[in-house]
Amino acid sequence: MSDQFQHVMVLTSIIIGLGITYILVGVGSVIERITGHGAPLRLSWAHATWLLTLFIWMVSFWWWEFRLLALLKSWTLAHYFFIITYAVLLFLLAVLLLPRDWDTTDNLNDYFLSKRQWFYPLYLIAVFADIVDAWLKGGWPYVQSSGVVTFTYWAAAIPVCLVGVGSQDIRIHTLMAIIICVLQLIAGFELFPKLGF
Repeated sequence: MSDQFQHVMVLTSIIIGLGITYILVGVGSVIERITGHGAPLRLSWAHATWLLTLFIWMVSFWWWEFRLLALLKSWTLAHYFFIITYAVLLFLLAVLLLPRDWDTTDNLNDYFLSKRQWFYPLYLIAVFADIVDAWLKGGWPYVQSSGVVTFTYWAAAIPVCLVGVGSQDIRIHTLMAIIICVLQLIAGFELFPKLGF
C-alpha cells in the first residue's frame, strides 16, 4: 500500500512543489524590486497576506495528504483525479496572485484588485475541494472532528468570495485575508499539530 501511495502522490507533490516554487520566485521578484533593481513597486498587505495564506495552505495540503495512506484503503482513478485537481487549484491560485510580467506591475494593490474576480471564485472552489478532501480522509466523523475553527474557515469562504468579487476597497480585502490566514494557522498548527492516526 505504501508503494502505491508514493506512486499516486508523486504528481501531486510535483504540482504543489511548483506552486511553492512559483510563490518563492514571486517573493524573490518583489525583494529584487524593493531593493532598487527595477522600477519602484508599491506593496500590498492584501496581496502579501493572501500569498502567505496560500503558502501555508500548500504546505499543509501536502502534509495532510499523508493521512490518505492509512485512511483510503483502495485508490480509484476518481480519487486520484480529485487529489490532482485539488493540487492544480492551489497552483492556479498562486498563478493568479503573482504577475508574470513584473516589468508592467508597479502597484500590487491594483494588481490584486484586477485579479479578484478570478481569484475569489477559484478560492471558493478550492475550499470546497478541501471539504471533500477531509471527507475522503475519514467520512463524516473526520469532518466533524475538524473542529469549530475549521468549520468557521470553510463557512467564511462563501461571504469572503461574494464580498471579494464585488469590493474594490483594498482594506476590506486585507481584513478578509488576515482573518482567513489566522483561521488557517489556528486550524493547521493548533488543532492538528502532528500526523498521528
